[in-house]
Amino acid sequence: MQKKNISFQYLHRDEGNYKIFGEVIFENNKGLTPQQAEEILRKKLIDSEFFYPSENQISRFPEHSGNLYFSDWYEFQRFSLTHENATDPRSLSTFLSQFSSLQS
Repeated sequence: MQKKNISFQYLHRDEGNYKIFGEVIFENNKGLTPQQAEEILRKKLIDSEFFYPSENQISRFPEHSGNLYFSDWYEFQRFSLTHENATDPRSLSTFLSQFSSLQS
């Protein structure tokens, strides 16, 4: 069975270096490779690495209780092919075309 969907993997790293990892799986309707998707996304990221989750319809992680250093930026980790079903109604190409590094 050929892997057809793509997993978008990211993390939140607070100033204490505590990490929480997340993943969203998109239908890969255009057949992009993980490398192609990364090339498109990196151009839209803050410093080629960071993004605001709420601006891109990525669920925010709950803040750690008592953590005064919870920043708004999340960090892109990688794309990878997967057999898993899509967890987001958007296709990968829609996600990439709508992706924003700006905060409203």
